[in-house]
Order: sequence, then structure tokens, then C-alpha cells
Amino acid sequence: MVRLFESYKNRKTNFLDGMWKMKADPEKVGVSEKWYESLPNECKDTCVPSCWNNELGLYHYEGIMWYFKKFTAGGNVNLIFHAVTGQAEVYVDGVHIGGHYGGWTGFNFILSGLKAGEHFLAVSVDNTHDNMNTIPLAEVDWFHYGGIHRSVEVQELRNLWVDDFKIDYKLNDAFTSAEIGVKVSINGVADKLQKPVVNVYMEDNLIYTHELDKNNPLKEISFSGYSIDNIKLWDIFKPNLYYFRAEITDGGVVVDDMIDRTGFRHIKAENKKILLNGKEIYIKGVNRHEDHPDWGFAVPLNLMRKDIAIIKNLGCNSIRGSHYPNSKLFLDCLDEEGLLFWEEIPMWGYPEEPLQNPLIMERGLMMIEEMVIRDYHHPSIIFWSVHNEIATNTQAAFDITKSFVEKVRSLDKSRLVSYASNHPLCDICYSLVDVISINKYFGWYHGEASSWFRFFENLKEYVNSLNLGHLPILMTEFGGGGIAGVCSFENQKWSENYQAELIGYELELFHNTPGVVGSYIWQYCDTRTPKENEMKRPRSFNNKGIVNEYRNPKMAYWSAKKIYNSF
Repeated sequence: MVRLFESYKNRKTNFLDGMWKMKADPEKVGVSEKWYESLPNECKDTCVPSCWNNELGLYHYEGIMWYFKKFTAGGNVNLIFHAVTGQAEVYVDGVHIGGHYGGWTGFNFILSGLKAGEHFLAVSVDNTHDNMNTIPLAEVDWFHYGGIHRSVEVQELRNLWVDDFKIDYKLNDAFTSAEIGVKVSINGVADKLQKPVVNVYMEDNLIYTHELDKNNPLKEISFSGYSIDNIKLWDIFKPNLYYFRAEITDGGVVVDDMIDRTGFRHIKAENKKILLNGKEIYIKGVNRHEDHPDWGFAVPLNLMRKDIAIIKNLGCNSIRGSHYPNSKLFLDCLDEEGLLFWEEIPMWGYPEEPLQNPLIMERGLMMIEEMVIRDYHHPSIIFWSVHNEIATNTQAAFDITKSFVEKVRSLDKSRLVSYASNHPLCDICYSLVDVISINKYFGWYHGEASSWFRFFENLKEYVNSLNLGHLPILMTEFGGGGIAGVCSFENQKWSENYQAELIGYELELFHNTPGVVGSYIWQYCDTRTPKENEMKRPRSFNNKGIVNEYRNPKMAYWSAKKIYNSF
């Protein structure tokens, strides 16, 4: 399952989710021994989607894992992987058809003229990380799960198909009407066509039709200027959504279509405020990793829905997706609940040296492009974030941030752009973004909780010296750890009561600080950390969750709920 709604009405789709064969390749001999041609010896059964680190004996395995599956299809075939951690290399019937780098956005391959029948699929997955060339680095604060952790699809296409379509709109000043534009990309094999036509529907109403040149139908068509009045805006807890469908017919027969949806809303930052549909909002949020001890990144839909219910009960109106693009299923849920979302690429904790690496620039730009294009239609997303806690006090960080922000704005001018800074009083990149976002842990890693007062005075002075006093400030990380079940009369660190008191104090302080437009508690649930951080984290978990890894609440959950629901 990839979406909460049907994405196609006329495209034959088969999911390959279920049982696969798997074999580890720590010695990197799979290619030389041609495992991609036939099933090697000593494979084990596994389930896709999943993460191999949840299998017995593979908890700490980082390296190459091979996956094998037979499927039946023929003709023009679209093979889609919705997420594979790290570097993926894909083979069909012993032939290498392509690769992809990056763990949280999908990729696909078109197999033209595939012979009808059974085929052998082999996928090499490498989740190796280092501290110079990979995104993320080896030393991050989440676990390096490996695997095919989202669905795999096989689609059988006809001679023409919708490659992609993009919905844009512009609201009038009163936010009561929208002018809509759509781009439709056509791909296929221009063979024996009669009268190919593209139709675009909004809520089953035909809004555009265009006849293609049957001798040259492969193109991108676009139109704008379609107006709709009396629209229902998408807003917090008011999730009004509109469905669009791009359809190709030939000789009056539907040969392909694609369905997506969006919501009409307007987001803006000005004069130290964030405005949604012209009204000032205050972000009441929490950071959430897509993680569970039993599933890793392959979080099932029912758990996503449970997480959202717990977070809404907390009093939140927003979630920060830490620190990578989340499942489209999760984003669909947010769209339907009316919850705001911050989405970012897994660019975490980079010092100056790897920021100067051209490969990091190349991979980061690719990840941004894939993220924005994939999730462009989700109204819940109001922030694109280009990185988290990198060395933004250096020229190398300025250069890469500038390139990343320019890439985002070239793809989408309708949303706010930011990043989370842990160098708040010497950051040189603030001028590039719409919102100043701060990660700081007074009362935990450094200083006392009372240090926040002096900090905000210094931050105001620094930001004003940059002539950026008009930018709103968002607290994107703060808090402290609390080990579930540990309580103390002395209010010691790592106790639930210390965590609850610290977070409660900070939430009230931020809400009463001029210029601060919201907060994201770090974090929602306790999450596994990689082997590089095991000796730094009790239980080998980041224990700053306000619920534990199994979603049982700590004292901090009730403390935060009381405050978030008071304003």
C-alpha cells in the first residue's frame, strides 16, 4: 500500500510486497559470482517491506544485502521502489537496469518490450556509511537500518502513459477562489495510435482537453487559468482536499490515467509571524522519527495512525519529520487530519570538511529535488528544510545552503524554506531562509534552564545586527532525556520528572517570548541510535522521547499536553 487513495483507475498494478529471498554479502562477492543471474545458495526468507536489522543475527549488520524475487509481467513495465536504504542496484533477468542513492524517496525503471512471463529480480542494497561521502554520515543520532523498507510495484503500461502531472494554483487576495494550472508529462511508444487525447479532471469535472499529435505524442502539456470560486481552504484541523485526474484516451478508449489530490492554502512569513490563509498561527509541534524497534523504518499504517492520534491528543498542530522524507502514507494521513508538517533531507551534523566535498553537494541537491517533486501536492507540508545541525558558522555551509535553498525555490515557491541551526549566535546562513529555526538544549547539555532568558536577548541582538529582525523564530529542538520508569525525589537528569519539568518550563517560556512562533519538542518517541553512539546513549536509545519506543507515555507527555492545550 502506497497511498490512502487509488492512484490509478486504468493501470494494471501488482505489488511485490510479501516474501522475498535475502542473502548478506559482507565480502562483496555477489557481483563477481553473478548472484543477479540466479538464486545463490544459503538464502533466507524475508518480508518486504522490512529492515534486515530487525532479523535475528543482523542487528548491527551494515554492508551489502541482496534481495531476490520472481514476478510475472510483460510489455512496457514500470518497476517502482518506494524506498531502499542507501545505494540500490537493480537487475532483471541478469541484466543491470540501474541504480539509485538515498534511503527515503522512491525511484523507478521503465522496461520496454519486456517478454511476457516470469522474470527474476535481484536487488543489491548497501547501507554503508562514512563521515565524508554519505548522506547521512556514519555518526548520526538514529539507527542505520538497511533494507527495502517501503513497497515495490510492477505496473504494466500500454503504448502511452502519464509519466507525471503537477497541479499548481494561485489564490485571490480574499482566499475565496483559485486559478489552477496543470502540467502533464506523456511518455510511451508512439506506435499505431489513432487519436490520442489528454483530459484533466477536477473532482470528476473535465477542466481541460488536448489532442496529441499521433506521430509525436511524447511531450509535456500545460495549461493555466482555470478558475474555481467558493473554494474550501485546507487549514489546521480543516482538511479540505480536491482530487485531480490526468487521463489519456486513444480512439475514445482510456489507455492510462493518474490520480492525485491537493488542498488550497496559503503560507507566508512576515513581520516575525507565520500566516496560514492570512491568519497568524503558533506552531505546537513535536519531532517524530519514522522508527519502531520491531519494524525499523518499515512502520505499518496502523502504527502511523496511532502516532498521529497520540500526537493530536498531545495538543499538537504540527509534526517535524526527523530527519528524512517520511512515507507518503503518513503524509496522506496528515493531509486528511489537517496537521502541518516540516520535511527535510537526512543532512545531519555535517562539519566543515565534508561540506566541501562535491559529492555531498551533488547528492544533497538530488535528494532535495526528489523530495520536493515527490511531495509537492501535500498541503500539510509548509516547510522544506535543507539540513539539520551542520556547521552553519562556516563558509562551506553557507555555499551549500545557498545552493540547496536555490534548488528548493526553483522547484517550489509556495512554501517556507528553513533549516535547523545549532550555532544560533554565530550562524551566517540566516539570510538565505524564511524562518530562523533553533536547536538548543539548555538544562540538558549545557547551562541551566534559566539560561534561556539571556540566550534570547543575545539572539535578538545578533539577528538585528544582521538586519534580519523581521524573520520569525521557531524552536525546532529542545528538551532532555528521561528513561521510562525512572523517577527521582532529587529531580535528577534521566528521570521522568526532570524531563517533564524541563519541557514544561520551556514550552511556557517559548510561548511568552516575542518573535517565537512555535516549538517542536525533541522528541516524540525514544529511538534507536547507531553503534557509533551506543556508549553515549543509555539502552542504545535516544531517550528524549515523551513516549517510549513502544508509545507508552512518560510524565513529560502529560506535562506537554497540559501546556499545549492551554493556548
